[in-house]
Amino acid sequence: MKRLSFLLLACLAGPVLHGALAELNTADATIESPDGLFVGRDFSVAKNFKLELLHVSRIGTEGQWVPTTWDTKGRLIVASYNSEHLLRLTVPPVGSTAPLQIERIMSNVGAAEGTLVAFDSLFINVNRSNVRRHGIYRLTDTNGDDKYDQIRVLRNLQGTGDHGTHSLKLAPDGKSIFVLSGNATPLTDIQSSRVPRVWAEDNLVPRLSFVAPGPGFSPESWIASFDPEGKNFELFAMGERNPVDQAFNKDGELFLYDSDMEWDMGTPWYRPTNVQHVISGADAGFRDGSRKHPAYYIDNYGVIETVGSGSPTGVTFGTKAKFPARYQDGMFISDWSYGNLWAVDIRPDGAGYQAAVSPFVSGRPFAVSGVIVNPADGSLLATTTGTEFYRVTYTGSESTAATTPDTRFAALREVRHNLEKFHGKNTAGAVAAVWPYLGDSDRAIRYAARIALEWQDQSGWRDRALAETDPRKSISLVVALARLNGQDDYNRPPNAPAPDKALQTRMLAALDRIDWDSLAYQDKLDLLRAYQLTFIRLGAPDTATRQRLVAKFDPYLPAAQREMNWELAEMLTYLEAPSAVSKLMGLLRTAPTTPYFGIHEFINRQLRQRQDRGEVVGPNTGLSQAFLAKQEDQIMYAQFLRVLKTGWTPQLREEYFRWFNTAAAEYRGGNQFVTALQTIRADAISQVPDDAKAALGELVTAPLSAGGRGGAAGRSEEHTSELQSRLHLVCRLLLE
Repeated sequence: MKRLSFLLLACLAGPVLHGALAELNTADATIESPDGLFVGRDFSVAKNFKLELLHVSRIGTEGQWVPTTWDTKGRLIVASYNSEHLLRLTVPPVGSTAPLQIERIMSNVGAAEGTLVAFDSLFINVNRSNVRRHGIYRLTDTNGDDKYDQIRVLRNLQGTGDHGTHSLKLAPDGKSIFVLSGNATPLTDIQSSRVPRVWAEDNLVPRLSFVAPGPGFSPESWIASFDPEGKNFELFAMGERNPVDQAFNKDGELFLYDSDMEWDMGTPWYRPTNVQHVISGADAGFRDGSRKHPAYYIDNYGVIETVGSGSPTGVTFGTKAKFPARYQDGMFISDWSYGNLWAVDIRPDGAGYQAAVSPFVSGRPFAVSGVIVNPADGSLLATTTGTEFYRVTYTGSESTAATTPDTRFAALREVRHNLEKFHGKNTAGAVAAVWPYLGDSDRAIRYAARIALEWQDQSGWRDRALAETDPRKSISLVVALARLNGQDDYNRPPNAPAPDKALQTRMLAALDRIDWDSLAYQDKLDLLRAYQLTFIRLGAPDTATRQRLVAKFDPYLPAAQREMNWELAEMLTYLEAPSAVSKLMGLLRTAPTTPYFGIHEFINRQLRQRQDRGEVVGPNTGLSQAFLAKQEDQIMYAQFLRVLKTGWTPQLREEYFRWFNTAAAEYRGGNQFVTALQTIRADAISQVPDDAKAALGELVTAPLSAGGRGGAAGRSEEHTSELQSRLHLVCRLLLE
């Protein structure tokens, strides 16, 4: 009864409206219905744009709306997330105060997180349902009455929940459909793949065991295409975490906004939400727990900008919007948890793209679920799981004339596309066509060339690869050979043949010929990764090789750059370099220091300061650049030190284990932060001889006091849009 009374009071404090037209009041940053039953607060909108509230749906009959699609008559199809209905909206023109026209076109279809009108049908991707299996369905109008009366399953998929199956989008050529899944969706049966089927965890030093790997690595989030009959599934790319939506730009290139794993916050393997350019055959590197790959790895491709903490939902390009050119060519991305709609300036950069993120619309509650351009009037429409329906229009004086495709670097993109034609098949003449581009200065072209080569019969190019003298080509070629000729420990079948050590010797000789000092910075990182993959896939080196490589790389640690320090530290740890303990303890001691303000306070302070200076920022800019720099670096070195057996002195051991209860005790992180520290410490203790353990006493026997309030960096207090939307929905249900 007390709980009900509290909820009723909350409802009276912030009730909502069942249908209205209201405009943002810029004087007090609120948007309020004429009768005062709905109030949104702390709203901000980009300069010269206007925000309107078009409608607030009735939860019981209209449900919570999620990503949308236009039908052939200019009506908007929305899926009802909780009531399992499909609705069709006729959106009033800009300037009209008329309400939306809303009709239910099919009931009990399930909660569809992907909708697409194409091929005279409506395709839906059902992620939750009480009445049917999850998967992709095709709806048709068989009697011409403008209603969908037939529904048939094209493909059942296993994923469900927030990380299940998501978006459907028509391919640029209009011949197939792209489906996007979250990382809780096992890969469906595929008939072909552009991604070489040699994927693995691929970590050199064993990562932490608090998230156990499954029986062999399976792609995390994946993207596939299929024909209108639901056949010929082809894996296009993989390795994201949980992007909910995808969009093609005017060039026909695919982009998405990927989620972070908030439980990882505060650790060096935390990956902020990020904008990705998705190309054929790509692996974006997401792995469970501490096994995630950094974006700079040669065998990763995708991330073009990091944003910060958040919960990505709908995305769209501004194509056909009556907005200035940068918005037409750019992308709009939705952050459900913090109530942000971001504008992403996306511009060609060689055969790929670069991006910059800036605020566009934010508010409370503003839990954005979907965003789409209305081609009839050029406005931008946004749905929220708080059941509001918004429209954004441009009111400034800049030209809104339709832009043409940006042809800068079109020739380089064409080179990449020609290389991508070899993805997925062994083709005569491919090796000769691909070879010149394996050392190209453009990273996207190099990636596409290597993936193309991995699909060709290596008996026709292996010897040539091992004799290659161009350093950049040689690095790419050894990476390809490593991936094709072995598996990591997680994926190697019990009856697999022994690794080909003779081949590994030749691969290492090819890498050893490369002069480290003559390489550019990224090439050095790529060379280290090539060595890593050679050991991961083909086994540990012999003693002589270990000693030779220690002598090669030991002089370069410490380095001036953070990433280089991490990669050299990992290599020397794996090789059990005699100096590794002392050098890593030195790095642990001297990691950059930044005062701790508290994660939420720090984020807000950094964001306000940078926005005040007019900078383009993400919501949590500075989180890894400043506050977390010290603790991320230290945790990375502590993670490597945990597996080292030689090189310890009593003084260094005491300093290392004392770190957990001194420096690390002040650090904060997501829900798995304390577990990660506990695992690092437990692994390290297991390496200590019994007599040394006795000397360390309580440093290794007392419970860990580090980590403080685990979860502090997870999305909690700052989930204002999410929390307000949830309360908002409870109030609505009570009032209805």
